[in-house]
Amino acid sequence: MSALLEKLRALLAPLRAKLGWKPGTPLPLRSVAIVLGFVAAFGLVSAVFAIQLTSTPSFCGYTCHIMKPYYNTWKHSAHKNVACVECHIAPGVGSELRKKVEALNMVVKYLTVTWGTKPWAEVADAACLRCHERRLLEGSAAFGAARFDHRIHLGEPRDGLKLRCTSCHGQPTKDQHISVVVANCALCHMKDQAPNQGSGRCMICHEIPDRLVRTAAGTRFDHRLVARQGLDCKLCHGRVTQGTGEVPRERCLSCHNDPAALEHYADGGKLHHVHTVEHKVDCVTCHLQIEHGKTAMATAMHPARGECSTCHGAGHDAQRDLYAGVGGRGLPPMPGPMYTAGVTCGGCHNEDVSPPQVMFASHSAVTWRAGAVSCLSCHGEGYDRVLGAWKQGIDQRVAALQAQMQSTASAVASPPSQDWDDAVHNLRLVSEGHGVHNVNYSYALLDRARTQMNAARARAGLAALPAPWKEVAAGAKECIACHQGIEQQSGTWRERSFHHEPHVVGAKLACAECHRPHNERPASEVVRFGDEGCLSCHHDRPVRRPSDCTSCHADPMQHTVPSRIGTFSHVAHRKAGLECSECHTMQNGDPRTQRAQCKSCHEQV
Repeated sequence: MSALLEKLRALLAPLRAKLGWKPGTPLPLRSVAIVLGFVAAFGLVSAVFAIQLTSTPSFCGYTCHIMKPYYNTWKHSAHKNVACVECHIAPGVGSELRKKVEALNMVVKYLTVTWGTKPWAEVADAACLRCHERRLLEGSAAFGAARFDHRIHLGEPRDGLKLRCTSCHGQPTKDQHISVVVANCALCHMKDQAPNQGSGRCMICHEIPDRLVRTAAGTRFDHRLVARQGLDCKLCHGRVTQGTGEVPRERCLSCHNDPAALEHYADGGKLHHVHTVEHKVDCVTCHLQIEHGKTAMATAMHPARGECSTCHGAGHDAQRDLYAGVGGRGLPPMPGPMYTAGVTCGGCHNEDVSPPQVMFASHSAVTWRAGAVSCLSCHGEGYDRVLGAWKQGIDQRVAALQAQMQSTASAVASPPSQDWDDAVHNLRLVSEGHGVHNVNYSYALLDRARTQMNAARARAGLAALPAPWKEVAAGAKECIACHQGIEQQSGTWRERSFHHEPHVVGAKLACAECHRPHNERPASEVVRFGDEGCLSCHHDRPVRRPSDCTSCHADPMQHTVPSRIGTFSHVAHRKAGLECSECHTMQNGDPRTQRAQCKSCHEQV
């Protein structure tokens, strides 16, 4: 020890000589001031160097290994050219000193191995607005498929809650550096809100598309109808949220164990102020998540069983399966067009288009029956006739097949064959599921049931029965996807009676022979040609009797037509016993009367 002290004295000897200080005498004040100044200068330089060194992102990322995942995501984020301290330290000397003390505390925890796996950091709004103050003035901006306005969120308190930048922007996981936490959007807007009501209104964030939208399944829908007819989005977009957003009490215990703090569990206002305004606590830390977006139809159509199903079971399984195009035997899945478009049951069965009907007064149970109004409310004028054709076609086919199966039932051996069971199952699915829920699948099921019935008849030694309905042309199948039952429809066109059956069933004409596709034809067009378009089929053979003409042309006695000598009436000619063919002869398929024919009776022509 003494040897060490001697060496130290020897090293300090030159300094003592320079300061004029002899051992055993007081140190001169001037010398003390010089030493203290040197120490202070060294300390200041060291502090400045340390502050600069510890303020670099590389120091945060490489010195402490628990920060490396956050450092790596920062390097690939939109803030990669902004130093960590620019965001994590608010403007002002006080904030700088306080953050350095916190950082020193983190160093101590790191050295004593008492650090946590998720470092805690808060970013003040003032730090964000140093660069992003213009955000408050830019107005509405696009965020994915939604509109967003910073002024609304950062302005006045919303429902008594003052939001911060980090209320929406955070880092929920290590691989997301200051990104929008979409789950928080759904929590704020959708919690405790009825569909398309209050803060959960669709139009707050979304605009109605002004174009024809085609789904992945090929279904097309013109959203301009929504604005034109004032439709509610929830009619088609049902169950777009999943979850309640509740706060389980046990989640409080993951941070708090003080009974006094837990007493405020029911005080939502106080809890939001402490956790959201005073501090940055991610919403999903306390709240159960609410998922918002397009829900798979399989989920939307099969909700959790309610109190009715406890006793009554799944009462709507047949309708649900038919709509989804499943459940039939011997056929692949064939979901209906509206199912593939995401329209849930509430799209047609809802209080906005149908008054509720009381089912059981003792249980306050009601039902909403869909009808033509449901079609008209979305698709517009004319779709009530489509629904009527669907119902008529389905009812006629079900009744016809039921009659054939009833006549066959007594001849089928007992126990019945699998073919017979499958036929009964498919017929019942259409009957109980109400075929209009999926017309195309219903037609296919009935046709398959007839085939299965004939297979059962063959096993019993019986001859096959013919189809109890009329089949349309194969070329009409694409149109029939919507226009099932068209062979039953009749009407007038250009004052002539018209029926589809002889065209699509008898002549097996494809729809495109007379009609253009919807996306090609003008809105007012019915058929793709005028009167001359019918001539190639209807005027290619001699007229033998008046009914040949009147099958298309209404009673000529009821109409007058202009002629070369004035208004012309068929009354006098028909009373004179003239047949249509005496005046109307075919000239290259054109039945119009020629002047020479008139001169044979009328000299003044």
